[in-house]
Amino acid sequence: MKKNRYIPFGYTMRNGKLVIEQNEANVIRNIYEDYVNGATLKEIAERLTRAGVPYSEKMTDWGKARVARIIENTKYLGDSEYDKIVDDDLFNEAVSAKKARQTSLPGDLNPEISAVKNHVRCLECGYPMSRRFSKKCKTKVIWTCSNPECGKKVGIGDADLLEGIMRLMSRILKNDSLLDPVKNDGKNGGNKSRLQEDLESEITEGITDEEKVARLIDAIAAESYSRLDPESEHAAEELKRRIRRVEIRDGFNPGLFSELVQSVRLGDGDIAIITKNNIKIGGKDGSTEDTEKDGYAYPAEE
Repeated sequence: MKKNRYIPFGYTMRNGKLVIEQNEANVIRNIYEDYVNGATLKEIAERLTRAGVPYSEKMTDWGKARVARIIENTKYLGDSEYDKIVDDDLFNEAVSAKKARQTSLPGDLNPEISAVKNHVRCLECGYPMSRRFSKKCKTKVIWTCSNPECGKKVGIGDADLLEGIMRLMSRILKNDSLLDPVKNDGKNGGNKSRLQEDLESEITEGITDEEKVARLIDAIAAESYSRLDPESEHAAEELKRRIRRVEIRDGFNPGLFSELVQSVRLGDGDIAIITKNNIKIGGKDGSTEDTEKDGYAYPAEE
């Protein structure tokens, strides 16, 4: 590692050739991923400093400006001199998020909106949305998608936005099984159905082959187990444990929001939240009532 950063962070010289320094490249990718998932420049810098991640041989202090320069460095997209470190989509999303967060806002923001604003994304394309105060708009607040190919604009007042998020979080508190990953039968679904039919047929025929019944039961159990995703199951249970420790209070709860919500999705008359374990929960046509008819919960798109 160089004592001074004449070479951009993420690269090093080996045998006279400029190549990727893999440990630093992993740090860079984590910075981009954390930022697009809502972490601030300050939070990322503080995390790296606490972890003692070296920026150079004698420097482990990170600041917002240093993190910002990494996010804006187009060298990480690769060119004739530098190998690619960051995917185009991730780079563009991070830069769009940075521009959205720099949108000027009049006066001091409500602390609750401040907790939410960096997590708001477009329901249609998933890009970050910026908040703008507009006297011409009936709701006084316009959220605009930062994706130039989308540009979706959603007018929703701060109180309505917070209420919608609060109701969705309340649904989860009332029924945390909404956080459970949806079981995907996949292409083996027909096989399981056939096994069940064989078992029912064997039992109802009157003369039961106990060994065959046992084999069918084992096969059905094996099919069910094979569809479980242990990692997703663990993530759901861990999230349930975390939100149970959050103090419940009236009104919008920033602590619960921080533990539970990865992003808020806004569309025309619709609000949804993506939980930390990647489950989308929202109300059809903007409804956030706690009813089976209005609500839906399903895995978020990648």
